[in-house]
Amino acid sequence: MSSLQSASPSPDEPSSRILKLDSIHLGKEIDLEACARVFVDRLFHATKSELSLRLGEGRVYLFPFGSVVFVGVDRAQAEVLLHELAPHVEMPASEKVVDDYLIEIQPGVREQVGFDRVLLGEEDPLKVQVVASVLAQSTTLEHFENMSEDLLQKASSVTDGMASGGRIVLTLKQMIRFIGVALSARREIVSRLSIMDAPEMAWEDRAVDKLFHDLKSNFELSTRFRSLEYKLRLIHESVEVIVNLTNTRRSEILELTIIGLIALEIVLALLGAFKS
Repeated sequence: MSSLQSASPSPDEPSSRILKLDSIHLGKEIDLEACARVFVDRLFHATKSELSLRLGEGRVYLFPFGSVVFVGVDRAQAEVLLHELAPHVEMPASEKVVDDYLIEIQPGVREQVGFDRVLLGEEDPLKVQVVASVLAQSTTLEHFENMSEDLLQKASSVTDGMASGGRIVLTLKQMIRFIGVALSARREIVSRLSIMDAPEMAWEDRAVDKLFHDLKSNFELSTRFRSLEYKLRLIHESVEVIVNLTNTRRSEILELTIIGLIALEIVLALLGAFKS
């Protein structure tokens, strides 16, 4: 993470600056209310869907869906805050997804959204905030994409075993574990569908709303989300198949147990009759 970078303008040119944004997905959820109390001395702005803090010369944006965005904050300061945030993160991610983006400010220039940066004609706090919001959405979406891909690979190992040898490669305990993990992950993803919502500041300002939709298109959030929904359906179908197979296996085990008990009872009866 790097601090705010400033260009060196000539005396005849308006100043230009570059802000670097670093986004990290920390876990399932960040407790914004607790953070507002703990970091009250650094609190800049707070709503139910977002919390912003002052940190040195920069800003930090916290989102309830588990992501944090640093704007113009150096690495050392960011690492300290991440350590302080840890107690307020529910179910920390085992592998943190990170991403970065730039805001280039050139007075008087036409606003433009690009692959690695957005060009702004002025340093508008609301526009900086909406860029941070979209970057956080993208980072969280990538976390869910990784999660769904991992679940699909596990489901494929089961179906590939069935296709190649007509057998289930997982034990009953492993299947039950997979079902539990898949259902839990699907529930978490569905409960976080609000990450696709427009931030509050976009509802009240047409220019901010336009920037939000331009950024959303640039990060391909809608396309990626549709792909995620498709993967979720595949996971759900795989889970249904595995549940049915699990129930079938249990029924077969139960039937074999009953047959075994009946056979044992017959053998014992025959032995008794033979002895008499």
